[in-house]
Amino acid sequence: MKPALLVTLAAACLLAPSCGTIKQKIRGPVEAVVTLPSATPGQLEQCIVSASPNSHAEAGVRALRAGDWELAKTGFSQALVDDSYDHASHYGKGLAYELSGDLPMALACYETAVRFATEAPNPDYAAAITRVKAKLGR
Repeated sequence: MKPALLVTLAAACLLAPSCGTIKQKIRGPVEAVVTLPSATPGQLEQCIVSASPNSHAEAGVRALRAGDWELAKTGFSQALVDDSYDHASHYGKGLAYELSGDLPMALACYETAVRFATEAPNPDYAAAITRVKAKLGR
């Protein structure tokens, strides 16, 4: 008798509108906080990168979180094969390039992210461009 009661409660929960919100909070977007050198010597900056709804982008964010810059570049590159306008993946790929020391490629990725984020401009993208340009002496 108890299992039937649990099934009934579970079915009611699946129909309740708030359950979707709870599920989203539990699952949520895949994010990483990345710490990288600032343009000011001796200082660090923290950036938050969120994956777009793409399994390759999620893999890229997880790789950033693990400190595997090459795997992160691969994940974000695959996400961009699926959607070349995915500004979040361009930004994530830029972070991976910046962390691996390839500043010109990082700058190109960040500039592309800004170009494609026209509906919802992200101030982190512009800050990343400023940071990399300062590191390059521009």
